Amino acid sequence: MKWIKVKIDYFSDSLKETKAKLINIFEEVGIKQVEFVDYFSDNSLDYSVNFKNENDIWSMIGYVIDNRFAKTKLNMIYNNINEISKDDENFMSEIYTSRCSDEDWQDEWKKYFHTVNITENIVIKPSWDDYEEDGEIVVEIDPGLAFGTGTHETTSLCVEFLEKYSKGKSNLLDVGCGSGILMLIAKKLGVHKVTGIDIDDKVERVVHENFEKNKIENNYKVIIGNLVDNISEKYDLVVSNILVDVLIELLKNIEKTLEDGAVVIFSGILKEKEEMFLKETEKYNLKKIDRNEKNNWVSLVFEYKKIYS
Repeated sequence: MKWIKVKIDYFSDSLKETKAKLINIFEEVGIKQVEFVDYFSDNSLDYSVNFKNENDIWSMIGYVIDNRFAKTKLNMIYNNINEISKDDENFMSEIYTSRCSDEDWQDEWKKYFHTVNITENIVIKPSWDDYEEDGEIVVEIDPGLAFGTGTHETTSLCVEFLEKYSKGKSNLLDVGCGSGILMLIAKKLGVHKVTGIDIDDKVERVVHENFEKNKIENNYKVIIGNLVDNISEKYDLVVSNILVDVLIELLKNIEKTLEDGAVVIFSGILKEKEEMFLKETEKYNLKKIDRNEKNNWVSLVFEYKKIYS
């Protein structure tokens, strides 16, 4: 497979907010793995004279599949970044693109993706890193087409809440499961059965590979499709880490999947859209019980209580 590497060098007075906006721009065109590197810490990056007077500069790197849709996606990135410039007069950016092979793509990720502690007790490691376990839960996963290696703020927020709320839960549903990272962690935390659903047909293969890599053989399944047509079972723990507009649509059908007393974890919510999302949740039998945020991303936890007539 061929890829187009997209690198955005940028400076802004509001780095956290800008980072969230850039991630959102990439996600809108299907770039599901991104890495941020300090502009001056990577000798392989070409320095721009436009940034010579700035110190706090970052580079965001992602990859687009090099196919007939690539040009349209790149144009969307350019146009959306121009919109940021209109809103932030101090925002500066330069965009670089280059073609690379599948092998080059894998080698690039090895430079940026290393073992990381998501929580005190949960470690995410790629296959090329050696790690000596010391009583932690260790999940092995490599970057791939499906979103979710655990390093993105929205994913790590979910992991923290899974660690907090999975005790005593037996049946998890991950809506928009991607690589299956949250399913894997839930299994290792002791949830008996985990199910993932996603509309991307590549996900099924990726999830199975990741479960095999982590030596988990039983009590998991992947469903390709949408929540409305493909889920009839009920769950005591539901997690969904997707964009807020999709979460709002999900709310319309979420109750059919929930056992009474179920815990629901939502992530992928930009702080500026939190109030809008909370107003939508008021239409349903969901009580907010927890909240956390990182770098302008918000995760919310609800408890479902069925109202009997």
